[in-house]
Amino acid sequence: MTTPLRFAALALAATLAGAVARADGRFDALERRAERLESLEAFLARYVGRCGEGMERRTCESNVAAARRAVAGRTFAVRVPDAATLVRAQVRGEGYLVLVTPFVDGGGLALTHGEPTHQDPRGQPVIGLIPIHGTLPPGMLDLDFEGPFRTGAIEMEIVFRPERTWKLKRRGEPGWYEGVAARFLGLRIVNARTGDEIAARVL
Repeated sequence: MTTPLRFAALALAATLAGAVARADGRFDALERRAERLESLEAFLARYVGRCGEGMERRTCESNVAAARRAVAGRTFAVRVPDAATLVRAQVRGEGYLVLVTPFVDGGGLALTHGEPTHQDPRGQPVIGLIPIHGTLPPGMLDLDFEGPFRTGAIEMEIVFRPERTWKLKRRGEPGWYEGVAARFLGLRIVNARTGDEIAARVL
């Protein structure tokens, strides 16, 4: 089971169980308690840090450590535009299943739910999918539900708590895959054209 990603991630299995009712208010309550990030890229860059060689390296590393301590235990919310590559949806009778790949590219670094610990035969990071189950609203047709996914009009909101950094050596090419392993506390899938919630889950 694979999902293409701009940051070359591969998701293999939906390992997390459970469901959240559509628009039940729990995600809104969770999001209100979180600190809003205007830029995921800037947050990831500060948390991971880029410290080269030389006399200033020790100062840089000290600053990075201080930045991580400053956000330890805090909860953040971020909106991800153009999230169509991270989700896949299917209708099942009167219900639906949305599979989310929790691997979000942020300027060459990734925000992930947990840590990808290995790579597939092509060298791409492997991470588990997060499922969101729900029931179609009364009167909604399959085509109406699937429309935003077909056209790519999907945004995603994530509430998360950062935990640690991770790094995987790229296979067959120089460099590393790098990112921040976080605990995803909640997800909401949004129709980018209307702003309406499609599905939500509090983990």
